Amino acid sequence: MAKEPVQLLQGYKRHITSEFLADRYPYLEDIRGHLRPDEVSMAHGERQFPRLVEQLKTPGLAPDKLCEALRTICDLCSNQENKCQAIAADVVAAATNLLTHESIPVRRDAAQVIGSLALLIGGRSLMPIGNTEMAKKLTGQVAAAPTLPRLAKLLLSCNDEIVKMNVARAMKAVTIFRDGCQQAVDQGTVRSIAQYLCATLPDLPSSEPLALCLLYLLQTLGAVTMYASGGTRDLFGVNLIERIVGFLAKIPQDGQLPGVSPTDSVELARQALRVLWHCGNDPKGRKETLKAEGVQVITGYLDAGDSKVRESAVCALNVASLETQGKKDVLQYSPEGLAKLLHRGDNETSYLHETCVQLIRSASELPAFRFAFARLIVGSTWLLEKIYGTTSLAAISPLLRPEEDVEIRAQALQVALHFLSKPSAGDEIRVPPVCPLENIEEPRNFALEECVDILHNLVSLIDVDRDASMQCLVALCQISRNKEELRSMVQDGRVNMSKAAEPEVHSLICS
Repeated sequence: MAKEPVQLLQGYKRHITSEFLADRYPYLEDIRGHLRPDEVSMAHGERQFPRLVEQLKTPGLAPDKLCEALRTICDLCSNQENKCQAIAADVVAAATNLLTHESIPVRRDAAQVIGSLALLIGGRSLMPIGNTEMAKKLTGQVAAAPTLPRLAKLLLSCNDEIVKMNVARAMKAVTIFRDGCQQAVDQGTVRSIAQYLCATLPDLPSSEPLALCLLYLLQTLGAVTMYASGGTRDLFGVNLIERIVGFLAKIPQDGQLPGVSPTDSVELARQALRVLWHCGNDPKGRKETLKAEGVQVITGYLDAGDSKVRESAVCALNVASLETQGKKDVLQYSPEGLAKLLHRGDNETSYLHETCVQLIRSASELPAFRFAFARLIVGSTWLLEKIYGTTSLAAISPLLRPEEDVEIRAQALQVALHFLSKPSAGDEIRVPPVCPLENIEEPRNFALEECVDILHNLVSLIDVDRDASMQCLVALCQISRNKEELRSMVQDGRVNMSKAAEPEVHSLICS
């Protein structure tokens, strides 16, 4: 059986020492004499990282040795304590300096080191300095600069896919907290990310490294647009939102991107929707989303297989519905998907459910949407009660008309009976306005004032559902004004009713 080659531990060198007192006396020998200048090795204690940094700063060191030193640092920085020691040893400056190295592998590993140290606030605090404090003989002919601009330049100029992926991962690490998010805005990194995405989207990534690069950049933008002051200012007017919408439209229906794991494919769609959601908090972002027909594309994700994707889609539609055109687009594309989401009950998160309710209330400022959505959920009294409350009477009133299907009329009649018997607060913002507000607690007055022809419709429904129709009429006629109105309509012949219904109606108005 052939023996496999043994992989040596990176940066590890065996050094045999003597335990005799004379041999351990520190000033008897040169303790570093056995080390070659280009030998990458780990020192002990406080010298561990300074030893490696010295090698990173050595001019003319071979690229493979630089890579070995950088990878050793990455391996050692697996815990917070070692990260702190590496930051104190000036690893950030040394790695920043190597981002412009002519060797592609060195660039890859330098970006990876920066991404590791950016997870600590101490590492992020050194990135505005970058390698500007290093000696000019070490920085070479390339001008010294902060870390993030170096990363941005590498993202735009380097053609290596793994370099792009590591750079994007480093940017994501920098923006893991608010201080890094603000750095990304102030140093123009967001503008560079927008340039890169505009150049690559809406095409689907062709390989896994490019897909992960796109994922990390979208996560970076999602954090920046949420937490940084002015985080969206560099994303408007450059067609980025249109490109993201186009990318979402190109994702296959099964959500699986070629060459990407299912988990990363789902997360890519979610992060793209998240960026649209955050940008939609600004009127400029909403208008660009609507111009790109974003509502139609986003609606397609309401039935996505992952709950987080559905949640992000609802949030994106919610901000789009703040615009009048957004309400019209939601009316055109989204009612059925929203109704299905709300009917799933415990299968969705409470946050998704509440956001969906707010979205429907926002879109319901458009009367056409309110009537269309009430038609879809007329069989769910509990949902109408949660969304609209007593004002559901006005939303379902058109469904009582004789020209509607008998089944729809019967369902609307049951809803009317419920709300005439039991007042409900529902939407406390009151869109459309309710005046006077006391009518919310007195649905019988609300019905007569806001529901056109409700008395006519209830009388015509006696032949469809006698009990429910009469209960509604009895409830309405408990208010003297309503009773007088019905009496006047019957006496003037302004209501059509069958002969079978006449005795009960006459008995009601004469009692």
